[in-house]
Amino acid sequence: MGKLTTLSELQLDAIGEIMNISMGSAATAVSELLNAKVWITTPKVTVVQASKLNYDRLEPAICVKIEYIKGLSGSNLMILKQDDVQLILNQLMGKPPVISPDFEFDELNISAVSEVMNQMMGASSTALSEFLGMGIDISTPTPYILSEINIADLQNYEQTDMVAAINFDLTIDGVIKSEFISVLDIDLAATLADRMIGGATSPEPVVTEPAPAPAPAPAPAPVPQVEPVQQAAPVQQAAPVQQATPMPQVAPVQQAAPVPQATPMPQVAPVPQADMYAQQGYYGYPNPAMYGQPVQPVMQPQPAVNYRNAQLAQFENFEAPLGSEQKENLQLLMDVPLQISVEIGSTKKKIKDILEFSQGTIIELERQAGAPVDVMVNGNLIARGDVVVIDDNFAVRITEIVKSKFMDSLGKGE
Repeated sequence: MGKLTTLSELQLDAIGEIMNISMGSAATAVSELLNAKVWITTPKVTVVQASKLNYDRLEPAICVKIEYIKGLSGSNLMILKQDDVQLILNQLMGKPPVISPDFEFDELNISAVSEVMNQMMGASSTALSEFLGMGIDISTPTPYILSEINIADLQNYEQTDMVAAINFDLTIDGVIKSEFISVLDIDLAATLADRMIGGATSPEPVVTEPAPAPAPAPAPAPVPQVEPVQQAAPVQQAAPVQQATPMPQVAPVQQAAPVPQATPMPQVAPVPQADMYAQQGYYGYPNPAMYGQPVQPVMQPQPAVNYRNAQLAQFENFEAPLGSEQKENLQLLMDVPLQISVEIGSTKKKIKDILEFSQGTIIELERQAGAPVDVMVNGNLIARGDVVVIDDNFAVRITEIVKSKFMDSLGKGE
């Protein structure tokens, strides 16, 4: 079978849609990792020869390779600008978004790139797995500097081998606005497209056709097994046995069948009770067929329970009113100034992390943006509110008063 050389327009559209969904999840993962909004949009899919793949506008470039090890077969190459990767690493490490000419992709930076791409492509493969309804696993991403190796040597492509190149726009809020290229083996791209448009479902009926073929062979086997059951027709003479369908599960019912003296209809009366228990079994009561007839007493009506509302005893208010001298002393306390502070959030850091603080360090607080701030009086939480601006000064509009012992102590005697 020859190698694929092109893809149809329908397949190209399907690949664009699949990659748009998977990279959308990747953008979410990177956004959480970098604590910044990330957009990966506008996929443009083209089929080109691997030897003619043009990424000059991304030079100097870095390539990250992943292999699909489960569910799919093939590889995915992510080609990015080295400057973009440097800015991403600066954002990850809390450094200013500035490109340094002295930056080197040493072992530490290469490891950081692998971690970012692992988060990104892991989320992408998970979204791809859910979209296609199949399990997909990938290898650990491996970065390569393209100035040291080219795409053809990296993948052992021949001169005529075709690949699917998907261009994406990459935007990280306040950091970069750029692009990158995702390169798929053309066979992998065709497989993804066919699975989406239904082309991969054709082998399934071929597998299911042999299934009905052996079905007629075992069919005659159960037929003679059913005939002995029909020979037991004399059991039908006991008409109540057909009505009490659940009774064959209960051993005592079989003992009642050979008794000819129990043929009168009055003995059929227990059968509706069994049906009643079976129906009530659906509402939480146990089925008598499972536990035997000792369950019957459970169905007896329960005696009525007499109840009445509890009446709490009334106690007198023993809090004595304040005297005039106490009121004067309290009035003096009312003029004591207290320190009010507003806390927008807090966090905990290790000592080694605190010693590394410098200008430009970002400290993430354990509170979401837009959440109410805490109003503290002498270190005691008394209220929560929203931050507003009045005449170029910050202020707090109180939205909630917090009940506390501190507030109760201040309010006594009013």
